Parts: sequence; C-alpha cells; structure tokens
Amino acid sequence: MNPGYLMTGNIESMNSPEELLQAYTPLFLFLGGSVSMTPAESGLPHLCDAGLLRNLPVTSTNTMFSSASRLLKSPCPLKHQCHVAVRDNYTLLLSGKENGEAFPAASGWVNHGMTPEAHHDKLSTLYKRYGYSKAEECRMTPDHLGIQLLFANLLIEKYLTEDDFEIRAMIGKDLLDFINGEMLNWIPRWAEAVSESSRTKCYTGISGLIIGGLEDVRDILKRQKLGL
Repeated sequence: MNPGYLMTGNIESMNSPEELLQAYTPLFLFLGGSVSMTPAESGLPHLCDAGLLRNLPVTSTNTMFSSASRLLKSPCPLKHQCHVAVRDNYTLLLSGKENGEAFPAASGWVNHGMTPEAHHDKLSTLYKRYGYSKAEECRMTPDHLGIQLLFANLLIEKYLTEDDFEIRAMIGKDLLDFINGEMLNWIPRWAEAVSESSRTKCYTGISGLIIGGLEDVRDILKRQKLGL
C-alpha cells in the first residue's frame, strides 16, 4: 500500500504526510470510543443510521480500509432496527471478558511471553512516559483496544506538534514500535473474530478501519523516516 494515495475528505489531490496523519486523529478517536463505550454512550447507532459512516474523514487504498469503507457505505439490511441490532451486537462481541465473543484486549488474543499483569505494567510504563493515564473510574486494562487507540492518537498529535527533530524522531520510533510490536500483533486476530461473529456491518467495518488505519500510519511514518 502506498500512503501517498491516501486522501482526506473530498480533496482530490494528494496531501502531505502531516495532513494525512492529522486526518486520522478524529477517526481514531471515533474508533476508540466505538469499541470502549456502549452504543448508547458512543452514539454509534445514530451515526450509522444517519449515514455518517459513509462519509469518513479519510479515504485510502489500503486493502483492509477500502474493504471496510465499502462495507459501511453499503445499504444496511437492519436500517429500521439499527439501534437494537447494534446494541445487541455490542453485548455479544465487546461487553465483557467472560461473555463477549471478541473482547478487545490483547491478553485474550496473543501470548506476550509474560503474565497479563506484567504486560499491563510494561504498557503503563510506556504510557506514563508520555503523560498518558486513564481516569480513576475507568476499568479498562492498559491492553484494551480503546486505551491503545487513544494512546496511538496521542503520539500522532505529539509527533505532529514537536519542533525538536530528535524528539520528534523518538516519538515516531515509539509510535512505530507500538503499532507494529503491540497493536498489529493482536488486533488482526481480534478483527477476524469480530468478522466471524458480528451480526451487523458496523463492528465488522470498524475492525477493518482500525487495521487499515494503523497500517497507513505505520507506512507514512516509515516513509518519512526514509525521507520519502
């Protein structure tokens, strides 16, 4: 996939790498909320029912992203039952470690060679380096997809706003390592389970957007590192 062909909004010309990365920040916020909150909290049924998922802030030639985008743009077979269907699907897939068929936390999808607690501590150490912490009332673990997407989003914003070249390069390296070594190490397996078990197109599409978006950000950063 060539991230040079990624475009934002309705712009019909190529964008700079910085513009492309910036375009992903609102999308990652939305995707993180969609897998972290109930549909009533995130407003996902309303967005889906209103057709807003057909007008994403980013378009891409990435295979996963393009496929997910086409799915979300397709007619909804449950349009008149959207709110109920999405709510029930969230409960089926994402609501809890014991009951959810595709609970979005790394510990359920990959063996890191350490206990889940040790992995959580490792992630928390990285998060603290960048001043990233969750609210006391938040019960999500550090390896939850919602937490990880928000952290990736934070690193993108820091990368885009950092003026010091060496610090910017360090942030870019940490973001690349996080996407490759952590997120893409388990999210594809999770997304496959979502696709197999989902009863609505929303969560199947969301899982594809997450993978495609992360791959795009990774490729943009790699190209910038090479000076391309």
